[in-house]
Amino acid sequence: MGKGTRLRISVSHTSTNKYGAMQTNELISLAQQIREWQTQRGLSDSELCRKFTGLGSTKTFNRILEGDVEELDLERWQMQYGQVWNLILELRSRDQNEPIYDDLFHITAFRLAAKAAMEEKGNNRLVIIEGPSGSGKTTAARCLAARYGRKIVLSEADETWRTSLNAMLGGLLRALGVQEIPTSADERKTKLLATLGDTCLIIDEAHHLGLPALNMVKTLLNQTGVKIVFLCIPTLFRRLESLAYEEARQLTKNRLAERVRLGAPSAKDVESFLSRRLKWVPGAMEPCAAKLADLAAAHGFWNFVNLVARAAMAEAKNGPLSEELFASAVQKAQSSR
Repeated sequence: MGKGTRLRISVSHTSTNKYGAMQTNELISLAQQIREWQTQRGLSDSELCRKFTGLGSTKTFNRILEGDVEELDLERWQMQYGQVWNLILELRSRDQNEPIYDDLFHITAFRLAAKAAMEEKGNNRLVIIEGPSGSGKTTAARCLAARYGRKIVLSEADETWRTSLNAMLGGLLRALGVQEIPTSADERKTKLLATLGDTCLIIDEAHHLGLPALNMVKTLLNQTGVKIVFLCIPTLFRRLESLAYEEARQLTKNRLAERVRLGAPSAKDVESFLSRRLKWVPGAMEPCAAKLADLAAAHGFWNFVNLVARAAMAEAKNGPLSEELFASAVQKAQSSR
């Protein structure tokens, strides 16, 4: 079934009716779950649809809620609503007191590189984001998805992708929201090429790719308008580049838009983060931020900064933080790791 195929619930074929009914029920269920989350957050329909552009207009959102899906492209809307719901689940998994600030370096660097690739008309549409665990790669990807909605597709590679092209193709089709995934690699490749369009495909854990997967990435860049972002751990990606030297070189030399290297958060970014999250005794924040930035380089980068901030909130008990209280929070965060 092509991406642009429109399904009507009134189609006479029994198998198509059954498949269309399943898609309809799933789409309406997703819309209802999104509505429940919207109500909990106190967002208006316009605020919700601005936040998640994959929902379409407020009119479309309410049509789907009411079950009025005739003439809608069910496959497209189910994919988009599924992606929005996955983003909401990510937000729900985070503490509500831990917002993401999209002006921090790791997020702005990611966004600018991805934006450059999305504006590229030639084949240079690959972005490589390198950084150790905790450096903010996945958080930045979620920020980008929240900003651009259905233009962004999030996927995650695993060990099976290293040697099995079929596993890679199946994983990418699932990330795109395809319901009926073919069994053979050739059919999956054909389906993927027809479905990708000009989306921005983010592949987390890209160091799990292997030679067949790298060749497929080259094919996707050559034959579609897709933009691809690798999120990877530097040491592991270097190993991949060494093991599949020629294939990796064809990507990094001929199709690379930008390579971004993330590391420990700067004292400036940590200070900006702490100033928004916590109340401070006058003069205490700057030295605490500088110390935390130094510690973060050895204890988990932004993950450690978040952990310390949570501990500091507990120490402060809604009051202002002193250097002594913050030092206690740091000690508790270190002992918990």
